[in-house]
Amino acid sequence: MRKQIAGIVTDSKAPGEPKATEGSALFQIYQAFASAEEAAAMARAYAEGIGWGDAKQMLFERIDREIAPMREHYQSLIDNPAQMDKILLAGADKARQLATPFMRELRHAVGLRALSSGQAASVAKEPKTALPSFKQYREKDGQFYFKLVDAKGVILLQSRGFASPKEAGQVVARLQAEGTDGLRELDDVLEPLTDAALAVLVANFQLLMQVAPNPSK
Repeated sequence: MRKQIAGIVTDSKAPGEPKATEGSALFQIYQAFASAEEAAAMARAYAEGIGWGDAKQMLFERIDREIAPMREHYQSLIDNPAQMDKILLAGADKARQLATPFMRELRHAVGLRALSSGQAASVAKEPKTALPSFKQYREKDGQFYFKLVDAKGVILLQSRGFASPKEAGQVVARLQAEGTDGLRELDDVLEPLTDAALAVLVANFQLLMQVAPNPSK
């Protein structure tokens, strides 16, 4: 600090020459720390021609007198980490005592509730319905096929081979749009079904059409 004060720029007036306080950075800094009486005494010293060295020494002593207790307190805390922790914990506890009621009031005001409070109605999620789905694929014979499988992977409907994936896709789209109504017209491209398999297929198609009326989208 002494070095910083010594570096304050002053004019070239020699000791004994009156000096102006106006525009003097040294005087302005002194005035920020000094009382009104001390500032008036420094102003008189300026008028009487105090040397800049002495003026800087007076500034150093005045600032040091102001911050010395703070410096000592700071150093005592740095040297005692346990005391620092104790102070920080006490401060946190005090802040918590003030903040907790306010946060409770704030949460109530905006409608936030603790999950355990039971005030918020719990909405049970409806289980997702597992739907049958069409699978298109190509076999080693180069033909394109599709099948309809249920949620467990059981084959409900199996196609015969198509020359192109487009043809297979057109039949799938028709089945998705018409359901089992169009099965009889597709006998030539579908593997035959037993009566039991047909009943299962119809049930799954009803589910598919009910939950997802347009599965192609």
